[in-house]
Parts: sequence; C-alpha cells; structure tokens
Amino acid sequence: MRSWRFPSVNAAFWLALVLAAAAPLPAVGQGAPRIAVEAGGIGLPAISAHIRRSLPRALAREMAEQGKPLPAGTRLVIRVSQVVLASEPGLVGRGSFGTFAPGDGIDGEALLIDRQGNVLARRTVAGRSPANSGGFGPAPYNEPRRVEALIGVFAYWIIREM
Repeated sequence: MRSWRFPSVNAAFWLALVLAAAAPLPAVGQGAPRIAVEAGGIGLPAISAHIRRSLPRALAREMAEQGKPLPAGTRLVIRVSQVVLASEPGLVGRGSFGTFAPGDGIDGEALLIDRQGNVLARRTVAGRSPANSGGFGPAPYNEPRRVEALIGVFAYWIIREM
C-alpha cells in the first residue's frame, strides 16, 4: 500500500517543475554508462518528473565521490516504486519509547544491465531522511527540498550497494 500526502502547493510551482522535466538531461560524460530512471505511478506527476530529472545527476555525483564508476557498456536502471512525505514534518509525536519524528522515504530497485540485456546485479534500495530535511518552513515551500534530500540519500545507497 502506498502512502501519500498530497501537498497543497501552488499550481504554478508544479507546472514549472513539469516543464523543467521536459528539458533534456546534460551529458554525464563521454563513454559514461547510461542511467535510466523509471518513476511513473508514484503519485504526483511533478514529483515523478523531478525524480527522473534529478536522480541521474545525483547518481553521477555519487559515482565520482565514492570512486565507483560503472563498467563500460553497462546501463544502470533505477525503478522508483514509492515516495512518502511525512504529513507533518514540523511536529514530533509521542511514542511508547519516547519521542519520534515521522520521516520521509523513497523505495525502489537498482538494476545493472550489460550490453546483451542480462541483469548483472539487482538491489532493492531504500532511502530515508528526516521530515525536516527541507528546512524549517511551512508546506508546500519546503517539499521540493525534502524530495531533493531523498534523492541524495537514495543515490548514495544505490551506488554504495552496486
């Protein structure tokens, strides 16, 4: 079951995100492996488009930082299955073992595919970040920053696990 909080955001903001997603991605570099992101069906189209646009750049940055280039001739396919934004990021609840703050999450699968289409590696990956990772401020203004924080954490774990 997918949990989603539909933010009450300015329609112009989400329209701008959708239009920006239509822009072509910059090349990662000559001879760099292809990175494909599938993020359809996870809720709001603007968040899906934002993830498809930003995740390849975050993955390229993590490959460089971690010193883990992908083998030549391979493709990295990321399937995002779920994105959860906590409904009240500024509130801290009271649990049976003390206080807790609900967090944001992103779940998916990473596939490393060779030239012939064979799956070389398959990993289930989950990324979590605090709900206040977008900074303190009222919704909807911090939600794009929260999604960016999730993308960064997700990219880190994908490259670390591959």
